[in-house]
Amino acid sequence: VVRHDQGGDTVSEGQSYGLVIAQVAKDDETFGRVWEWTKRHLQRPDGLLASHADARTVLDPAPASDADLVTAWALQRATGPDAAAYRREGLRIASAVLALETTTRGGTRMLAAGPWATGSPVTLNPSYWMFNAFEDLGRETGDPRWQELASGSLTLLRGLSEGGAKLPPDWARVDGTAVAPTAAPNGQAAGVQYGLDAQRAVVWLAAACDGAARRLAAGWWPTLSDAGRSRALALTPDGASVRPDAHATALVGSAAAADAAGHPTERDRLLDEAARVDAAHPTYYGAAWVAIGRAILTTDSLGGCASGGRDR
Repeated sequence: VVRHDQGGDTVSEGQSYGLVIAQVAKDDETFGRVWEWTKRHLQRPDGLLASHADARTVLDPAPASDADLVTAWALQRATGPDAAAYRREGLRIASAVLALETTTRGGTRMLAAGPWATGSPVTLNPSYWMFNAFEDLGRETGDPRWQELASGSLTLLRGLSEGGAKLPPDWARVDGTAVAPTAAPNGQAAGVQYGLDAQRAVVWLAAACDGAARRLAAGWWPTLSDAGRSRALALTPDGASVRPDAHATALVGSAAAADAAGHPTERDRLLDEAARVDAAHPTYYGAAWVAIGRAILTTDSLGGCASGGRDR
């Protein structure tokens, strides 16, 4: 999966999105091609995935836990003649995620941003916490740590957003047992913000089958229902503008909040606007989230309990 708008490189996140989108399209051939390339070029001996590469060379061997989690989840959900082999691969990655990318502080289990992020402080990216994956992998493996991750992630997000009074941050850190929003560790943003990372967190919460998770996402709709805020690339946690330029992923996050709040007409309007914004200014990331957001919020192709995809 090539990021044409970012120099023609590849990230493990993009490979995981390719797997999910192939599943939505019921395209087993593409699913197999994406996984075989990922396994051959990115998978490390411990089972996790190197996060950054070009066509031939790994540029950063450090894993990113969102890609590892989504890849494990997609492989575990595989169907077709090779499903058993894919599921074994998925469970191997899932086991490595638990062993190498999670940690516990103050009795709360949390998914860190990667193996590098589990020390002191713990570095967290709340948009990496995919509740459907926690639930599905817990059901598949019987390992209670997946449910601990789900409940711990919701507790952390409540704390980071002051119970939903503020928007979730792109990044956070844990010092001892104290959890606080923080600027991006790579210095990409000068301060704490709700941006292209955190916008994904709203989607994962809105699609969750835990009513408390959906209520938290719904609580952000009054802020994100504003036309300017709904499309802004970045906001402060209080909803003030940081980057007012429109981005498709921002609109998908706002659509998720609308869905959780019980406004399917607004959800569909925002998803349509997201598609128009990405068509006018195509990006790898925006295109991926236009596809994933519509699938998870309006269909049951990825399971979950968004209003359009509620299957239980």
